[in-house]
Amino acid sequence: MPVSHPPLVAPFDITEATAGVPYSYRLFFADPDSRDDKVEYANLPSWLRQDYDSVYGTPPDGALDTSFNAIVSDDLTSDTCLVQITLIPCLVVYGDTRTGHDIHRQVVARINAVKPDAVFHVGDLVENGFLESQWTTFNEITQNLRTNALFYPALGNHEHQSRLFFDNFELPNNEQWYSVEVNRVHFVILNTCVAIGPGTEQYLWLESDISNVTDSIRFIAVVMHHPPYSTGQHVEDELGLRQSIVPLFQQFGVDIVFSGHDHTYEHSLCGNIHYVVTGGGGAPLHNQTRTHECSILFSKTYHFCKLSTIGNSLYVKVYDAESRLIDQFTLTGS
Repeated sequence: MPVSHPPLVAPFDITEATAGVPYSYRLFFADPDSRDDKVEYANLPSWLRQDYDSVYGTPPDGALDTSFNAIVSDDLTSDTCLVQITLIPCLVVYGDTRTGHDIHRQVVARINAVKPDAVFHVGDLVENGFLESQWTTFNEITQNLRTNALFYPALGNHEHQSRLFFDNFELPNNEQWYSVEVNRVHFVILNTCVAIGPGTEQYLWLESDISNVTDSIRFIAVVMHHPPYSTGQHVEDELGLRQSIVPLFQQFGVDIVFSGHDHTYEHSLCGNIHYVVTGGGGAPLHNQTRTHECSILFSKTYHFCKLSTIGNSLYVKVYDAESRLIDQFTLTGS
């Protein structure tokens, strides 16, 4: 009687997934006997379905069931392996919260629901950074959010460089401009309310920081208050950022820039860099006052931006205060 050789699969197989992005898995194996093999999957998470020899599905936010068994068998023998899915949490960017406390609470509730790893705020957290009572309200609204996620704010003009901002957070570097790396994204947080032009301390730090990003990073994102590109009510590029720091963004491969100041959502693409105005966290909304060739989408609505990274892709989805999708686009890294 011939010796039976069982089909062989790897004892462990680790894959990555992220909430809201379709996931699929196909089992690969070797069978020296070349019999008619059958692939099955057991203990599938509730969000996965089998289709012939593959499984597919989209994990929900906060998914807990992230492993299953893959089984391959012929008419005599079988082999099984555990497939463990690494679920990568999302990131969130929003801003300009200021005076609209009820809306801010609503937006924060929607952000909490997607269970982010980290949250970035583009500035104007409060109406007057010198008033301690306003920080008390801001902290009350964001308490659960900041308990469950890292929180990285940029300074806006309404913070007025107040010591209360610095007392309220523990941030890297000098707490005015700093960088952090989360989920293969290098985030650079700038302070556009102080000197930032060529030769300044902040400019030299920025140049050094983004020129030394490690190879493990897939994307570079900038978070700051004033927008280089916006069609909202403020003066277009009022700080001249297109001439001062945008050339650095282009030189060193920045992928996406998030800002606020205009209380709107706007997505622009210029010089292969995505520019997102995400000033819809609670401050009174602004109208569109002009057009620009780089502008792709303008929306006068309260919202937040959800970022998900898988492999070489960065998925950006923008939701309003009712969790309705208002924009989405994908960046592909090197």
